[in-house]
Amino acid sequence: MEFKECIKNRRSIRKFKTEEVSSEDIIKMVDAASLAPSWKNTQVTRYYAVKTKEIKDQMVDLVPGFNQPATSSAPVIIVSTVVKKRSGFNREGQPDTFKGDAWEMYDCGQSNLLFCLEAHELGYGTVIMGYFDAEAIHKLIGAPDTEEVSSVIALGIPEEHPDMPKRKGADLILKEI
Repeated sequence: MEFKECIKNRRSIRKFKTEEVSSEDIIKMVDAASLAPSWKNTQVTRYYAVKTKEIKDQMVDLVPGFNQPATSSAPVIIVSTVVKKRSGFNREGQPDTFKGDAWEMYDCGQSNLLFCLEAHELGYGTVIMGYFDAEAIHKLIGAPDTEEVSSVIALGIPEEHPDMPKRKGADLILKEI
């Protein structure tokens, strides 16, 4: 698939088929995500692939109602975390930028985009969720205290392919100075 076609056809998928996602394909997605640029090449994003039914069932209760159908139907729930106090910080743990720890989430977002584009390339669908009980998910997946939960990504084979929502054109989002 050509890059432009991949980015034009990717959608947020909220209904999934029951087929499993192979560990090999998840590794390909994480390998793609690892190619994302990051602050001083800190590579702070980490991924947890939740496939166990019991843990997935618990995660459904940790996202708001509007995200529960996607979470419950996805064969895999990916939790992305960031290693804290590295991206945007110096070796002494002091911010190197006025953005402070916001840079961690920026780096994670770039990684997540590549993860989702690779998933689409492989025939899977994803939806990134940013609203959830971060503390409970952190504990549930057993992430170390040095990491913070950034997002939850439902992953699976799409049950549907929704139309693209209207997008703003360059005339509205670009200012040449």
